[in-house]
Amino acid sequence: MKFLKFITLALGALFVLNPSPGYSASQDACAIWICLPGGFPSGCSGAYSEFKKRIKKGRDPLPRLSSCTTGPNGEKIDGHYQLGYERFEPCDEGYVLRERSQGYRAMEGACYRQFCAPSQFQDNSSCQNYTAVLRPKPYYVKMWVDGAYLGQYFY
Repeated sequence: MKFLKFITLALGALFVLNPSPGYSASQDACAIWICLPGGFPSGCSGAYSEFKKRIKKGRDPLPRLSSCTTGPNGEKIDGHYQLGYERFEPCDEGYVLRERSQGYRAMEGACYRQFCAPSQFQDNSSCQNYTAVLRPKPYYVKMWVDGAYLGQYFY
């Protein structure tokens, strides 16, 4: 229900925003907020192009949420987001993830039984473990609108 409220507000923002230089984002940029959680389905080609362009230019992949959200009467809505990266899927219950990094990104991961997990990734451990599953889409955005958490969406 909260996500539906957000989509309604964001769609309203696409049509109600006064494009003032430096403050409001473009329609394609604001549409990223709507299209990203769905993986840019059909009808989101403009948002996808804007998303790629923003990344290539070294800008945040998403515009400021406050530049895209308005209430039903045109008032600003308090919204924010947090970007992140999670390379591996969560481990099963009772297991903890240990990663081996090469450079700044983890290249290998293993899920170890929680009660005997080593402090770091180890190839030959006597602790029961299994290979961690890589995420197909490791980047995420967590979103809040008016203090309500909407969720975490991977892209």
